[in-house]
Amino acid sequence: MGCLWVSLASAQEASPLPEEPLSPDLNLALPETSTFTQVVGEVTVLGAEKTRPETVQAYSRLDAGDALSPEELTRVERRLVATGLFQEVRVSTQPMAEGQVRVLLEVKDKASWVIAPTFSLSNSNIGGGVLYAESNLWGRSKKFVAGAQVSTAETGLFVGYLDPNLFGFPPLRLSLEGQLRSDRVEEFRLDASQDDPEVLRRTRLNSASVTGELAAMIAERVRVAAKYRLMLIDARPPSTDTEVVEPAFEPGPAQRDTSLRLMVGLDTRQNLHAVMEGINLEGSWELSSPSVWSDFRYQRAGVLYRHGIRFFQEHNLVLRAEASLGQDLPFHQELVAGAGSLRGFLYRQFRGDTRLSFTAEYHFPLFTIRSLSFRGVGFSDSGLLMWRSLPEDKKLRDITGRVVRGYLPEAQSGLDNATVAQGVGAGLRLYLRSVVLPLLGVDVAYGVNSGEFRFYLVAGVSPT
Repeated sequence: MGCLWVSLASAQEASPLPEEPLSPDLNLALPETSTFTQVVGEVTVLGAEKTRPETVQAYSRLDAGDALSPEELTRVERRLVATGLFQEVRVSTQPMAEGQVRVLLEVKDKASWVIAPTFSLSNSNIGGGVLYAESNLWGRSKKFVAGAQVSTAETGLFVGYLDPNLFGFPPLRLSLEGQLRSDRVEEFRLDASQDDPEVLRRTRLNSASVTGELAAMIAERVRVAAKYRLMLIDARPPSTDTEVVEPAFEPGPAQRDTSLRLMVGLDTRQNLHAVMEGINLEGSWELSSPSVWSDFRYQRAGVLYRHGIRFFQEHNLVLRAEASLGQDLPFHQELVAGAGSLRGFLYRQFRGDTRLSFTAEYHFPLFTIRSLSFRGVGFSDSGLLMWRSLPEDKKLRDITGRVVRGYLPEAQSGLDNATVAQGVGAGLRLYLRSVVLPLLGVDVAYGVNSGEFRFYLVAGVSPT
């Protein structure tokens, strides 16, 4: 991309943002004379108060000497909006000597940090906490989040850091995460038609983990990534007030679960304020074994499809499909579904080593009060979970012989014993254009299998 440079202070002092608000849509108005490819002579950033001008230009991917067409101007504007850093963006050109043009990148920053309470409510998980999030650290778009949460299912502390333009180069991303967590894991009777699912066993799992991921975008389309996770897991004996008291995970000394996950795929998604456009096709493979310093030995592979389609400027159809296959998954790594991932059912109601899922959501605008947008959503969630092949004694052991998964007595493997569930419903989303984080999400879902309505509320962002 060449060295990054910007004509800065003098241009900002001489050419402030216009008094009228910048156009919020992405239909870039181009000069009638801009019907041919031009050459960039200079890039000038205007209006940025916190975001450093070199960061704005880095995301634009423009530099002096680059060829510039009307289509590229539109792509530049979309890139800047998709960063999530700006309330408003305008990209325009001014003629210069020798047939070159000056590109003006006019932006208005969002509020980049927030300290806010969080709250979540569903039929099987109630809790809240506090969150600090900074989405534009040092004006370079680095992101930091720290949070604490207490709920009936999960309690813990979370710290995360994301560098979406490593070394000032947007195609490179680095993320680091750390968690201290205590889970109360409930296992339900395997029947999706229950209106009040019965809990057969409760297990407390305590863990501490650190995770690092390095990703690269090639030609703004192909994403490759590698993630390494180190976790210490400690299982407690199951609750004695349930029907099954044989441990799901044999108590004992804390064990080390480390894994290496590799991902590759096509990713053209862009979040344009409250609308997501583009497609993501991704394949992944995860390995945990002594070769990566783990006390466990398991594998997991998956294929993911996500697609955002925009209609009528502000309407959005979002599709998501996933197939995941696990081999020898310990209890704490099993595939689950319910509540957020399968609305109409309880949180983590279904479990297995194989999961197929499909979600379709249609988002549409309701009304806007100043910068506060109210949007509706209709959705359908479908899922299939199963165990492909269970051990004869229904006990899975790690490399030392310790039982890391004791299955329920009624658990059966094979497609004939798969759980198929579907939920449909509608909800409300609130967005504030001047801040990065969504404010509120409310969903009411109908479980087709059980005939029950369930309610979900999320205020703020859950740190987990």
